[in-house]
Amino acid sequence: MNRSPLDLPDDRLASIKTDGSRSYIFPAEVRGFFHRYRQVVQAILMLIFLVLPWIEIDGQQAVLMNIPDRHFSFFGLTFLAHDGPLIFFVLALLTLSLAFVTSVWGRVWCGWACPQTVFIESVFRRIEKWIEGNHLAQRQLNQAPWGILKIGKKSLKWFLFFIASLIITHSFLAYFVGTHELFHMIRQPPKENWTSFLVMVYVTLLILFDFGWFREQFCIIACPYGRFQSVLMDQHTINILYDQKRGEPRKGQVPEGQKAGDCINCYRCVQVCPTGVDIRRGVQLECIACTACIDACDEIMEKTKKPKGLIRYASEITLSGQKSRLFRPRNWVYLSLIVLTVTALGISTAHRHPIQIILVRAKDVPYRSVPLDNGQTGWLNHFTLHIGNQGKLPVNLSWQIEEPWKSLGVTVTTSQNQITLNTDERKTMHFFVKFPSDAFKGKSSHYLAFIREHGARFGF
Repeated sequence: MNRSPLDLPDDRLASIKTDGSRSYIFPAEVRGFFHRYRQVVQAILMLIFLVLPWIEIDGQQAVLMNIPDRHFSFFGLTFLAHDGPLIFFVLALLTLSLAFVTSVWGRVWCGWACPQTVFIESVFRRIEKWIEGNHLAQRQLNQAPWGILKIGKKSLKWFLFFIASLIITHSFLAYFVGTHELFHMIRQPPKENWTSFLVMVYVTLLILFDFGWFREQFCIIACPYGRFQSVLMDQHTINILYDQKRGEPRKGQVPEGQKAGDCINCYRCVQVCPTGVDIRRGVQLECIACTACIDACDEIMEKTKKPKGLIRYASEITLSGQKSRLFRPRNWVYLSLIVLTVTALGISTAHRHPIQIILVRAKDVPYRSVPLDNGQTGWLNHFTLHIGNQGKLPVNLSWQIEEPWKSLGVTVTTSQNQITLNTDERKTMHFFVKFPSDAFKGKSSHYLAFIREHGARFGF
């Protein structure tokens, strides 16, 4: 059987030449049902990414992950350092959700919502097409010798790539430093914020390299998701598949005496693939389920007066003529774990105390002997109190000695007897505890306890 020169190699990736160097992929343009809806979904996702940091809820940034200050805000909820264990539930929820989605719909995340796919398809390839033309013009320009025209187009393209990378990076940075702080840093010289500036430069160059040049190589080489998808998928998983029974034998490969299938062997599905995959070879690690091959094949089927769906969303079990089951034991396990995780996260969040108190010994001698007003000898301890308000309402806090401490002669000295904490505000206070030597006879240590009363008063 004669092999077509358009066939992809069997011994290596389509993006790799025989000498091991990279063969750059120029995917053809595609139109169709899924392409239109992917554009809408990707536009919404980009809008959310760019706008979300600028939205405020109850005076706080909607999503803020201030790692240096260990301060996190998510849609009106404030989380501080001591809420770190809640991150386990968040990570578990994301992992289990991805596992469930993959088990049901395959790599729909990669093709529809992954930032790699969204920004490359919606931003960088659009810039490329606007400057260099369609895929044929891009390939021709890439193979042409260097000249004024090629240098000009490549320079303009990479300049716009750089601007796009800067916008993405600044929006990304706003999630970690806050929009107000970001504006403040932009107006300052880099030396005033070296850490943030260097992070921004690194992320910008990384995005520029990945989205502008590395592209499908990240999905094939670096991304681990494609490598463990086979563990999460089975014969009932809905994926992008080629109907081999209907399509084979394809045109040009029809044995004598057999009827040709619906596949006319036009290689249109290969030409539009951004990772260089021939979907007719089955599910492959390189496939990101972007649906480009579905739209391309449907367009050819329409032109040849044949039914659409030669390449479509389906499961291996349905292609074999059997009925696919959406809820299988593994999916029930995933759903159960997701429900448990969401419940645990909700309960943990609901039972968080709105007032955070951290009491530590001050950087001073552990204790010192001091004279008391009655002429006796007592002891003095120096403490530092860190108080934070994670609630949605301001609170007023006051000091008060509770019994039996008061009758034992314990006194507290501080610069402020009452403090007001606004929403998402934190304060640090120093105070001294003085008590007579005979106040705690027979005991070597005592605990200092804080008791919240009526939402506004603390005593110890």
